This record gives sequence, C-alpha cells and structure tokens, in this order.
Amino acid sequence: MNVDKFTIASYDQITGFDRTNGSLDLILDELTDFNLSNSEDKSEITGKGGRVIGTLKKNKRVTGSGTNGFLCGGALAAQTGAEIENGKYLIRYTDPIAVSGNKGVTAETAIGAIGNEIGTIYVRDENNAYISGGKKLTQTSGEPHTGEFSYNPDTKEITFFAGEIADGTEVIAFYDANVTGKKISNDADHYSKTLALYIDVTCKDICDNMFHGQFIIDRADFSGTFDLQGGADPVAQSFEFTSLPNLCTGKSELWRFIIFD
Repeated sequence: MNVDKFTIASYDQITGFDRTNGSLDLILDELTDFNLSNSEDKSEITGKGGRVIGTLKKNKRVTGSGTNGFLCGGALAAQTGAEIENGKYLIRYTDPIAVSGNKGVTAETAIGAIGNEIGTIYVRDENNAYISGGKKLTQTSGEPHTGEFSYNPDTKEITFFAGEIADGTEVIAFYDANVTGKKISNDADHYSKTLALYIDVTCKDICDNMFHGQFIIDRADFSGTFDLQGGADPVAQSFEFTSLPNLCTGKSELWRFIIFD
C-alpha cells in the first residue's frame, strides 16, 4: 500500500463502546455521509509596521458528524443519555373496530379504571369525520343504553346498545394498553454520553491497492442536539460528536489513524 497517495474510498462503520466497562453501545453501518472536521485557532503576532512575524496556535478541535440510513437505538441512547430497556410498557393504542351483532372486539386489552377502560368510542359521520362530527359513545359498567357501550377486558368484547350501530360500521377507540418492547427515554436530567469510537474505512492507493484504516477516538462526546425528521423520505439517524483528549491516561490525542492490509 502507498500511503503517500491514497484516498478513503468509503466510511464502512462506526462502533461505540462504553468507556467504563467496554460494552458495545452502538453500530452505525449504513453511513450515507460522514465528515471528520479538524480545526485550530491561530493568532498572528505582529511587529513593526504591522508585519506578521509569527503565529500563536491553540484550541485544536475535532468534530464528527454524519447520517446513518437507519435509526440506531444505541445512537439514540448516546444522544439522550439513556439506556435501552426491555419490559412491559403502557402505550395509547388506536383501534378501528368493526361492529357485528351489536358487538365488537378490541385488538389489545384496554387498561384503566374498572368500567372506564376505554371511556369513549367514536363513530364516523357521513363525511368520515369523528372529531368535528360523528357520534361519541360513553362507556358504562352496566347494560348499555342509547349512546353507551360496555366492555369486558377479560374477553376484550364491546357491547353496544341493541340496534344503535349498524353491522359493518367501523368505530374507533383510543385506549391504554400494555405491550412488551424496548424503551429509550429522553430524560430532562440525563445528558448525552461520551463513548470510545472506532471508525472503520476502506482505502485505495494510486495503484488501485485496497486496504483498511481505522480512526480511533478515545473520548467522543456525543451531542444531544439532533432531529428526527420524516416525510417523503424515511427517517434517518443524524449524529454529531466532539473528540476530547483522554486526560485520564494523560494522552492528548484527538484521534489516531491506523492503516493496515
């Protein structure tokens, strides 16, 4: 390999590890763009006639920023200062329910005070509206009357007042339900993490020889400022970090670049 004339052909992946216990915290391996920015401040020293006779350099700074094509739970946790937790969590579930024979069944078990697990069911009007128009049915703990419904959380069955809702009508309920999943929280009292980062790249020299490289950043301080922007394009993972000297070991390196076959 010729390191006098070579290029970085691709940024392949970024891995981040906990600086205390060495556990893997994140992998960004669908990088659509990445930039490692290096800067320093320079003040001019002037002599007679205003001529520049020297410079004073200080404040070297390295920042990294980029975009990963997929959202990464580990990166979100690093940006928010959170841990990825596993467990059962309460969510607000949107449930379109088909009515048949004055009955309906919820997709999930509604959670709440007995007799008020759902609270309200919405019936669309002829314009398909259920907020500005339509009808609202209220939950009752007894036999339903006009404008009411009852709910059995053991069977997930809803009972409407006889003949009030025609068969085939789709009504909508919003209720709390328990789901098993993973949780990442953006807590106001927790701030973004500092990780050990390894940035793997593929290099190519002037003779078309391919080889590997790795930037090693001992202290990558992630920014907690980021956007999760969606629309016509899928949501991607933007990220930014600042490299800090590893003062615990007495090293002042902001990064090391290792090139190897």
